[in-house]
Amino acid sequence: MRVLHTIPGLRLTAGGPPLSVSLTVLGLRELSIDAQILTYDVISSGQKNIIQGNFVYLLPSPKERRFVYSLHFKVWLKKHQCYDLYHAQGVWQYPTFATAKFAREVDKPYIITPRGMLYPQIFKNNPVAKSLLWNLSLKKDLQKAACVHVTCIEEMEHLRERGITSPIAVVPNPVDAAQLIGKKIVKKDAVFRVGYLGRIDPRKNIDRLILAWGALGDQVKDGELLIIGDGEPAHVAFLKSEVVRLQLNNVKFTGFLSGQAKEAAITSLSYLAVPSDFENFGMIVAEALMYEVPVIASKGTPWQELISHNCGWWIANDTETIKATLVASKLVSETMRQQMGKNGKNLILQHYAQDVIASKMKVLYEWLLQKTTKPNFVYLNK
Repeated sequence: MRVLHTIPGLRLTAGGPPLSVSLTVLGLRELSIDAQILTYDVISSGQKNIIQGNFVYLLPSPKERRFVYSLHFKVWLKKHQCYDLYHAQGVWQYPTFATAKFAREVDKPYIITPRGMLYPQIFKNNPVAKSLLWNLSLKKDLQKAACVHVTCIEEMEHLRERGITSPIAVVPNPVDAAQLIGKKIVKKDAVFRVGYLGRIDPRKNIDRLILAWGALGDQVKDGELLIIGDGEPAHVAFLKSEVVRLQLNNVKFTGFLSGQAKEAAITSLSYLAVPSDFENFGMIVAEALMYEVPVIASKGTPWQELISHNCGWWIANDTETIKATLVASKLVSETMRQQMGKNGKNLILQHYAQDVIASKMKVLYEWLLQKTTKPNFVYLNK
């Protein structure tokens, strides 16, 4: 079985999609699926790709940045008609439109993974352009897909509300768990340290976390709030100005971290906080749990399991609730906190590890190629 994944980029700093696509493809290849990736190169812009190998095909970076159109993409697809199935990652950009159109031309099944880009909140950003693209092409591409892949039930419900009737597979993103199996995770100090990790963006509501932290005053005077990541310079500057305005001397901005520096930052945390308005998965939640760090996540994320597996909190996304939860988390004994961390790691190993997710994707592909019966994580329109 030969499967081509298409994605606009695999930039190391781009967050969840490049990482989850890379892990999925690597997992599939471990299962003897000839999974490959077609994407644009980012080296010319001074960036680094998150993955490399002879199964990753890099095209020249397009001059048009927003829609990332390039004739090279269509030409490459036409020259390499050797795939049984096509899997397009993300929406709103040219690679997905080109992949869907080409797959229909050669009568091959294709999957589209929206990557959280079809939530109602997304349509509020540049609504005229999105409405135009939706009606001109994207809705048709989704309707004619052999399957649409989402990472949570909520994301599927949003698609159904928009009239998409294609089969929808609910398969979460994979986590690179192999390197941490059996590894003892030890927090190196006793400091109460809460962290945010990810892209710094207004919809992530980091300002609410800073406000809640500031409202705790002397209760966290010996603690530390870490803001790990980078993003829009204007918003980063705004958050830093809020820290100055609130006269907080225990809030630290680390900038973008990767590799050992990122691991050290995560393992230094008592808790990870994810106050986003919405996430279709929240890759960093899974990463933190894998490092045995309990998580405080908003109900804008699909992480109810934090409660059912006793590895964190799933809360309303307002400053007062975040503040109250920080107080509650500080009162948890270190023994109990460590047990919550172990519970989280077990949750990831059982349901989100790379090999588990790759096996599900393999079954999905086999079903689409009529080699097996419909898996129970695929939902047909009622």
